[in-house]
Amino acid sequence: LHAAQLSANASMIESIRTFVSMDKPVYAECGGMIFLSKQLTTADGIAHAMAGVLPFAMEMTTKLVQFGYVTVELTRDSLLGPMGTIIRGHSFHHSRLVNEAEVPTAYSVTYSLSQKQEREGYSVGNVLASYIHLHFRAAPSIAEHFVRAARTTRAASTVPA
Repeated sequence: LHAAQLSANASMIESIRTFVSMDKPVYAECGGMIFLSKQLTTADGIAHAMAGVLPFAMEMTTKLVQFGYVTVELTRDSLLGPMGTIIRGHSFHHSRLVNEAEVPTAYSVTYSLSQKQEREGYSVGNVLASYIHLHFRAAPSIAEHFVRAARTTRAASTVPA
């Protein structure tokens, strides 16, 4: 709905790119992942530049792409926990990845309604981005793990040289 305004916010985009370039931890769900992508094409066919942190081109759709509860298993250590961690969440989005860029993934996702399985949880540097909305209260350890990662990164950046 606000793709043009987000695309035009050069100072915010530069701040995000700077934060990411400093290897700070970034977790982005759904709209956050879209904003971190290279480009978003809205329903009217207009392409808007986004932050460019992730190599994806995205487009809005007229219907739901994935819907329902999911089970996520971390397939490798990530900002949210060690490999093997199980997390519940849901998927609800009206957009899709247009290009399947080669980006490592950290999740194996199983959709409860369709039993479809796919790789997800895109990881570039210290960025973890996904369409999945995780239920942090169902697995408090993931929030604790992310906070530890943030504190570790913060402490490392404040140590005198």
